Amino acid sequence: MVKLEDWMKNIGRYLSYLINDKFEEYAYDIVDGVAKARNTKELLEAIYKGLRLSPKLKKKGNIKVPSPEDIKMLEETLRELRDNEKEVRKIGLSIALWAFADWEKEERGE
Repeated sequence: MVKLEDWMKNIGRYLSYLINDKFEEYAYDIVDGVAKARNTKELLEAIYKGLRLSPKLKKKGNIKVPSPEDIKMLEETLRELRDNEKEVRKIGLSIALWAFADWEKEERGE
């Protein structure tokens, strides 16, 4: 069983910029791809698609891109799961759920 880790939150926080009005990106399809990933390849490809937009998002505002350590932890966790579909889906869904968290409220300390 995979427990929720900070790296999941960090990736989810980044994905939240893809659906934030402030950044006018509206890439719900990418977040949906993360949530619906059935295997390691699909999950990594969906996150890759989201990360490709980081230069564009940085031009629109201050964003927190997942660190190399976050990506390393994602890859290590997926490697340990050996493409266990049920567990990969849990990770993808958890990351996608964090994308819909109210990060702006948290940053304001509410």
